[in-house]
Amino acid sequence: MDQDRRDAAAWAKEWYIRKKNRRLLYTLLAILAVTAIVFAVRFVIVQLERTTFGSEEEMRAAMQDRYAIERDYEDIYIEGDKITLTYLAYTHYNREYAEKYGYDYDEEDAVYEDDVAKWDYRHGVIKTYWMGDIIVDKDGNIRRGDYSYSTFRRTDEPRPEPIDPSTLNEPEGDINAEIDPEEEEAVEERSEELELTQDAAAAADIDASEGE
Repeated sequence: MDQDRRDAAAWAKEWYIRKKNRRLLYTLLAILAVTAIVFAVRFVIVQLERTTFGSEEEMRAAMQDRYAIERDYEDIYIEGDKITLTYLAYTHYNREYAEKYGYDYDEEDAVYEDDVAKWDYRHGVIKTYWMGDIIVDKDGNIRRGDYSYSTFRRTDEPRPEPIDPSTLNEPEGDINAEIDPEEEEAVEERSEELELTQDAAAAADIDASEGE
């Protein structure tokens, strides 16, 4: 009788260990399956949405250029391994805006510089030290990873010339001007991005240079 109890206890213990091991195996298989799906999705995204390259040298050579968001008066210059991001003084370049809301004599261009930490040619990513990842899309344009709504488009056009305020009809602006919702949204997006850039630069102990 005692032997039967011992055999039953041994069987129950063995059954519990097998059940536990089976549960661990299923959990491990589920984790591996999820990981495989994540890698597959990432691979598809890279292939469909980004430009990839054969080597670092190929990527560096292909990305040398000026990229701009013309409506927001922002641009990025990639020269060698140096990246220069500039927020042009909005009222100094947008004549319609300056006529409508006034020319800000105190506003200045905000210029930020960074260096390429890695040309991640396999994934179409320019890794920088503090500006974050710069993604190269399928059309060869770029966007900063954190700011997906802003695409800097490659352009051969030179940077626009600043406005001579003496040529404005109303340099102080029109006091009766109504704010256009789309224009207000664009300005708010630009201001938000500039603020985030300033915060990132401050965290990296980078000062913006100013000028025109």
